Amino acid sequence: MRFAIRYLSYPFLMAVTLGTAICLVDTSFPQLLIVPMVTVFASVYVAVLERVQPFYESWNRSRKDVVTDATSSLVALFGVARLIEPLFLSGLFAVSVYLSQDLGYTLWPTDWHPVAQAVLALFVGEFFYYWMHRWVHQSKVAWRFHAVHHSSERLYWLNSARFHPVDFFLDDVAIVFPLALTGWTLHSVSGLIILLTFYNCHGVTMHSNMDIRLGPLNYLVPGPETHRWHHSRNLSEANSNYGGKVVVWDLLFGTFYKPKDRRPPEEIGLADNVKMPDSYLGLLVAPFRYSKLPVRSEPEPAAQAGPAEPAEPAEPAVAATAPRQPQP
Repeated sequence: MRFAIRYLSYPFLMAVTLGTAICLVDTSFPQLLIVPMVTVFASVYVAVLERVQPFYESWNRSRKDVVTDATSSLVALFGVARLIEPLFLSGLFAVSVYLSQDLGYTLWPTDWHPVAQAVLALFVGEFFYYWMHRWVHQSKVAWRFHAVHHSSERLYWLNSARFHPVDFFLDDVAIVFPLALTGWTLHSVSGLIILLTFYNCHGVTMHSNMDIRLGPLNYLVPGPETHRWHHSRNLSEANSNYGGKVVVWDLLFGTFYKPKDRRPPEEIGLADNVKMPDSYLGLLVAPFRYSKLPVRSEPEPAAQAGPAEPAEPAEPAVAATAPRQPQP
């Protein structure tokens, strides 16, 4: 049972959710219900397996973060994504139509199968997301907003959407902007639904506390095994694995990190033990109050690691350190 959960739970989840979306997208089933339906299934599935077989038992204990993470998810997914994005995208759609008319053809291969279009959109969008994500780790201003995401002191399914609205919007712009300009989002609703299915269901898994292994898939998608290093307090470990849904750009640009000799740290969060507020309202104003959040510099050369299969060492003991409050 333990082996099955560890090695088969991720492929099973992706097969069920993506298979459902692909089968339903061109039927009479309401398209608007597909993504929410599979996302709820993925969330429940992951939440249950976190309890059955956790990676770290301590990450299953609440740290006054459940209400905060739930609120952040609702604001990000139903506030920013559903209210602000349409206003922003409407302008991009107009530009896309103008470019297509001016050139005499669309910039996107609209004759491709929706699945193929979704795959292409995934790699194109992730290229721009990768560089946006890498940039916010270096920008003194943008990092203040992105630090809200890294303020989580444990990883579990619900904090996959712990974002400041400004940071969430920047990520969306990086992905949607180039795709909207090509006209893809105007022509392939089916492909968009398939892509969003993967985004949501994989995102829940990437931040999960499930004890799973992706094996060779770790070099295709950023699963929990690699993403946990991105949340390390050690900056030489954390400034790596920037990809959100594919690993190819980390591999190509030298930021893939997956050491084989130890497990990811159990104590995660912001560097220098900086602690942000527990409440969602506190996190909203934190970027404007905390002017001395340490910016995450580029990883040291010694921190870079090529592809390697994980070993199974015993869990190291992690010394507890008292959190230090940042100075406004």
